[in-house]
Amino acid sequence: MKDLYSQLVQLVAPNTVKRSELLSSYTTLRIGGPAEFFLSAKNQGELTQAVKSAQKIGIPWTILGGGTNVLIGDAGIEGLVIRNETKDIRMIGMTGIKKARDILDSQKTVYLEIDSGVGVNRLVRFTLDQGLGGLETFLGQPGSVGGAVYMNAHNMKWGTFFGDLIRSAKILTLRGEIKSVGAGYFKFDYDRSIIQKSGDVLLSVIITLTSSEKENLWEIGNRVTEYRRTTQPWGVLSAGCTFQNIKKSDAMRIPTPQYTTSAGYLIDSLGLKGTKIGGASVSSDHANFIVVEPQTKSSDMVQLIQLITRKVYSKYHVRLKPEVVIIP
Repeated sequence: MKDLYSQLVQLVAPNTVKRSELLSSYTTLRIGGPAEFFLSAKNQGELTQAVKSAQKIGIPWTILGGGTNVLIGDAGIEGLVIRNETKDIRMIGMTGIKKARDILDSQKTVYLEIDSGVGVNRLVRFTLDQGLGGLETFLGQPGSVGGAVYMNAHNMKWGTFFGDLIRSAKILTLRGEIKSVGAGYFKFDYDRSIIQKSGDVLLSVIITLTSSEKENLWEIGNRVTEYRRTTQPWGVLSAGCTFQNIKKSDAMRIPTPQYTTSAGYLIDSLGLKGTKIGGASVSSDHANFIVVEPQTKSSDMVQLIQLITRKVYSKYHVRLKPEVVIIP
């Protein structure tokens, strides 16, 4: 019987499968172990073929997009890791009221179809340059569209959620079927979508945007970026926010100032800024961020997450839930 590597190579394009590829280069933390097998998918066909190939030979598979909000263990990931590098953005239609021949009014609606591997910041900059509003509060946000849908990416300061813009999507199910689904399929909630449990692979999404003044959109986007620069760690290795915010009911029970649901507030209130295990430490800029030094062990960050969780529970009887996805 052929070994797994040979079987993979036979099923996907030649010279694309790598062995023991270090995954630290593919995440914002820059830490973590190797993939048993690794390949990059450049289009939807390659992405679909890679998943189906792993299923056919019976090995686990993992999709890796922009590598934000992801902590890969020191031992790496078993099976096939598929780097989603699909990249197309397509304008597929628009609606509006004709005010004169071939001229649509300023409130026309535009539909974009976007591959799931497209970077969020690239997409936002494209829409702002086109004068299309809806994504401006996500300017500067790392990660891919696939990850943004998976986690229902949000900007809590401005109250915006990525899922609110979704009109429909194309997915690959665990049964190997390619399906078109509406936004309701995803059951979006805070840090949640159905594909976290269903195992569907997002191939592309169609989002709804509205024409707006380009200058106003850039002004909002730049304001959001500046706020992020002044309130969050910048230019350091991080996965973004480490924990989800707490429930409003817990904030009222504690109570927190103005009933804030900020996990960072609870961590900061315990004096945990600067707490360090190995090369991982709680950011002095924002307590809900863990920053790491180069060559940090993933286990250091896991231990720090566990320490924070224990201390917050001991004081407030609230069990913080990680926002960062820990693999495995």
